[in-house]
Amino acid sequence: KPEREATLRAEVGGSMLDVSVLEAQAVKTGAVLGRIETRTLDDARQSAASAVRSAENQLAVARRGAERTEKLAGAGALAARDIDTAHNAVSAAEAQLADMKSRLAAAERSLGDTVIRAPFTGIVSRRAVNVGDVVSPGTELFTIIDASSMRLDGSVPSDDLKTLRVGVTVAFTVRGYDRPFQGHIERIAPQADATTRQVPIYVTI
Repeated sequence: KPEREATLRAEVGGSMLDVSVLEAQAVKTGAVLGRIETRTLDDARQSAASAVRSAENQLAVARRGAERTEKLAGAGALAARDIDTAHNAVSAAEAQLADMKSRLAAAERSLGDTVIRAPFTGIVSRRAVNVGDVVSPGTELFTIIDASSMRLDGSVPSDDLKTLRVGVTVAFTVRGYDRPFQGHIERIAPQADATTRQVPIYVTI
């Protein structure tokens, strides 16, 4: 089995607009595997962007008001508490702007999540969706394996545990191939299977 394997799941819900790969197809890191429709998310981003612009305007107004209040208070036309009120209005406008920017960033991240990309160079071992399928967050989309990182998972009788150690060479055959393979024990399970009394080992090929 591959040492590296990734199951890609939908981060957002929607209809699959595009599925760019087939099973057993090789892909490179960052390759686009599929796209989820963005109509609702586009609306959310535009709404968030509009809210950011509105909050920026409100902050600018609050700052100009604070400046006028400070000048008038300095001339004795306003009380000192009016300065505090103006500064509080600026702080509230700044907090509102920060909140709107956070919402905009979240909307843009969600838009980015509509494009599914390969996390590493490998092979598509499973494609669970087709164009037009409606997916929800958590839906399995693709499984990618790194065929260059294969390992052998095996088991040996617990009676042979004394002969096992990390680094020992393991020779094995694979059905369908007419030549032997070799690897080295990378890890040994700390206990035997309670039913079979065999010890799992993990061999790097």
